[in-house]
Amino acid sequence: MARKKVQLQWIMNDTTRRTTYKKRVKGLMKKAKELSILCGVEACAIVYSPYDPQPEVWPSPMEVVRVIGEFECRPENDQTKKRLNQENYIRQRVAKAKEQVDLNIKELSDLMWYIDDQLKPISHKMEYSHHPAPQPGGAVALTAVPVAQKTPLEVALESLENQILMDTAPQPRDGVVTVAHTEGQDMMLPVPHDNYEDPSFWGAPFFP
Repeated sequence: MARKKVQLQWIMNDTTRRTTYKKRVKGLMKKAKELSILCGVEACAIVYSPYDPQPEVWPSPMEVVRVIGEFECRPENDQTKKRLNQENYIRQRVAKAKEQVDLNIKELSDLMWYIDDQLKPISHKMEYSHHPAPQPGGAVALTAVPVAQKTPLEVALESLENQILMDTAPQPRDGVVTVAHTEGQDMMLPVPHDNYEDPSFWGAPFFP
């Protein structure tokens, strides 16, 4: 289970503030001891508080005096090289956060450019699919109206019209077809059995 992030602000409740102080100063001394043992460095800690008349020190008052004496014997440049107070520490944190935000904005800008570049071919394909290419020779593609879009009345009338055309069309009989004459007389035309189904025959009747 992840630990709840603590807000770094002054604790108003006195009892809670005192309890937090004791808990955290104990942890600070433990960290200083671990740092000295694990890394082999000279370290000490001094903490003043309004709750105790004497400051909290580690590892001991004599050892603290020795470490501070060694520190003061170093050149001034070495003493101030990595020295931090609360103000400088906060300034460094703010500068680092601002740099990180600027970097994130640049990364997002580059990512948006990359996504837009990758979407261009897809947009072109979608536009081409919505506008099919013209037919060769200037022909126009016609789309048949599906039967499902016709009303029942239109379907029935179309079926009746087709049936009437089939019933009134001249039918060949025994190689002979009957053609109506303009004067009301019928005439008989011989038709070969293998040719009467040719549509070109019906398009050119002979009238004397």
